Amino acid sequence: MSSIITYAGLRAKLAAMASRFLTKDDYAALMSKSSVPEITSYLQQTDMYAKTLRNVNAEELHRRDLETLLKKDLVEDVKKIFTFFVTVDRMFSLYILRMYEVENLKLALRNALVEKEFKKNIEELESKFYDLGKKALIKPVKVASATTKEEILSALEKTPYHEVIRNAFESYKGKAPNLIGSIENGLDRWWFFGILKSAQDLDYDDFFTVKEIMGERADLTNIEWILRAKAFYSLSDEELYNSLIPIGFKMEKDDYHRLCSARSFDEALGFLSEGSYKELFKPLYEEHGTTPEMATHEMRKYLYRRYKSAVSVMGGFSIAPFFHYLFLKEYEIMDIVTIIEGVRYDIEAKEIAKHLIASF
Repeated sequence: MSSIITYAGLRAKLAAMASRFLTKDDYAALMSKSSVPEITSYLQQTDMYAKTLRNVNAEELHRRDLETLLKKDLVEDVKKIFTFFVTVDRMFSLYILRMYEVENLKLALRNALVEKEFKKNIEELESKFYDLGKKALIKPVKVASATTKEEILSALEKTPYHEVIRNAFESYKGKAPNLIGSIENGLDRWWFFGILKSAQDLDYDDFFTVKEIMGERADLTNIEWILRAKAFYSLSDEELYNSLIPIGFKMEKDDYHRLCSARSFDEALGFLSEGSYKELFKPLYEEHGTTPEMATHEMRKYLYRRYKSAVSVMGGFSIAPFFHYLFLKEYEIMDIVTIIEGVRYDIEAKEIAKHLIASF
C-alpha cells in the first residue's frame, strides 16, 4: 500500500513527461538544420524543451549556452520528480544529484590532467558542467583549472571525493593514462556504493529495483573499463580486477576473472560474445574493426532500448520509471549535442545518425 501511495502521482507525472521525448521525425528535422540557431529554434517548439528555451534569442545563443541549458533542464527534471517522492529517504535523493556531480568531477579532472587546452577558455569549459546550484559540493571549474595534484586536492578538501582522488594519485604516480582510468573507476565505485547503501532505507521492493537497475549499469561500466584497459592501458590482471565495482546484475566473479585475464581487447570481446550479454556483444565481436568507442556506443544503445521499452509501459507502482525516464533524458541530450556538433561541421545527416544513441 505504501508504494501505491508514494508512486501514484509519480507514475502519472512521469507518463506525461515521457510523452514529450523527441520523436523520430524530430531527430530527422534537427539533423536537417544548417546551424545552431536553427536547431535552437526547432527545440523551442518542442514540448520537452519549450519552457527551458522560451526566453532565449536563438540567433544569439552560442552552442555552449544551449548545451548548458539542456543540462540544466535535466537537473530541473530531477528536482521536479523528487517532489513526488513523499516517503523517499533524503540521502538517497541526494545521491541521485551526486551522480551528476561525479560526471562534473570526471570532466574537470580530465581537463586538469590531460585536456589542458580548455584552461584557456573557461566559458567553453563551464558550459560542459551540470549546474547543481546550492546542492554542489565542488566547483568543477576550480578543479579543472588546477595545475598540480596538490591544487586539485585542495579544491576537493572537506568533500567525499578528496580521499578517492588522493588514493588514485598515490596508486598511479607518473602514469597519466592509468591515473585517469583509476580516478574515474574510483569515483564510480564511490557512487555505486553510496546509492545502494542509501537505497537500503527504502522499501524492500524499491531497494531491489534500485539494486537491479544499478547492477546492470555497474556490469556495463565494468565491462567498458575492462575493454578500455585491454586496448589502451598496461594493468596487471590483479590490478584490473581489484579496480572493478564489486556489485553487478548478470556478471559473476568468474566472468570478471576471465575478462581481466584476457590477453587482448579482441579476446575479451570474444568472451563477452558468449556470456550474459551476448546479444549485445556478439554482433560487435563478429564485426571487423570494433573499437572500445564503438563498444561504449553500443552499450548505451542497449540500455536506451531497455529503458525505452520499460518507460513506454509505465506499469506498476515503483521507483523504476523514474530511473528509466532519467537515463533516457540523459541520452536524448547526448544525441542533441551530437547533432549540434555534426551540423556545425557540416556532416551529412546519415553520418550523424550513425553516432546517435536513440532508436525508433
